Amino acid sequence: MPDIRGFNVNGSTNTNKDEVARSTAAAATIAEEYDRQKSIGQYKGRDLATVFASEIAEHESIYAWLHSRVQDADFSGLRIGDYMDVPVSAGSNVPAQTVRYLLAAVDPYYKCSDQPMSHHLAFVPAAPVLVSGSKATNTSYIMWNTTATNNGNATVKEPYLASHLHGWEINDYLPALPAALRNVLINHRSLCEQRYGSSALTEASGWGWGDLGKVWSLSEMEVYGCAVWGSKGYSVGMDCHFPLFDSTASRIMGENVYWWLRSVVGGSASHVCSVFSNGTADGNSAASGWIRPRPCFLIG
Repeated sequence: MPDIRGFNVNGSTNTNKDEVARSTAAAATIAEEYDRQKSIGQYKGRDLATVFASEIAEHESIYAWLHSRVQDADFSGLRIGDYMDVPVSAGSNVPAQTVRYLLAAVDPYYKCSDQPMSHHLAFVPAAPVLVSGSKATNTSYIMWNTTATNNGNATVKEPYLASHLHGWEINDYLPALPAALRNVLINHRSLCEQRYGSSALTEASGWGWGDLGKVWSLSEMEVYGCAVWGSKGYSVGMDCHFPLFDSTASRIMGENVYWWLRSVVGGSASHVCSVFSNGTADGNSAASGWIRPRPCFLIG
């Protein structure tokens, strides 16, 4: 295509190329293409470290850059599905692995809960992560509980907060994340289902505000946009649907593996909500040994 930069009049060159207009038009064209890809479920995401390399270079790490953006409530240029690769260190129950984290939601819980949350970005692993050591079953999977119960206990009435899965997330997986990332994570405080009584319960006994901590599993509401197998009302609480999960295919993320949710199944004292390997909603015994975790976090 001809690129006319100017014209000559009596030996003098007059520039007529508008670099700003061309740059703006090119950016609009790219944005339009990303929107088109998203509308048909074909947006593959962009590597944040590459797209924003010049900005990130002004900070100590990509995590510090994201923290700075959040503190300024500046989400310009960020798109749901964009990603960063996080190196996870080997631990007693966590194998060394690189986990791709996708931007799943922007400020989904801003000013929410009994302790209003600050600005934040929610990140979700592109695929379930691997477990190792004494807490692993079948080499790289994990039980939600080591016994088939979805109830809490006398000390912690919230089933998820008392679970074997959450214990691994907080005590094993969180310390394996880069220190620079841990430094910018914030607590996810949510309205949690409680299920505890003098005998095993099959439905919620109530709910209460609880700290999920800096690493946590998704709820049915965050994945499906509604309660499917979880208890009505109590299993939803404060949760909202994350825009990353805009299709059934988006729950698979290219790897056909079961993965745990933090919601427990209504009408059962032993089953927990999960996502089936084909993306459908499911429920399994809390002691199932063939399901993997998908630990998420909020950068704030």
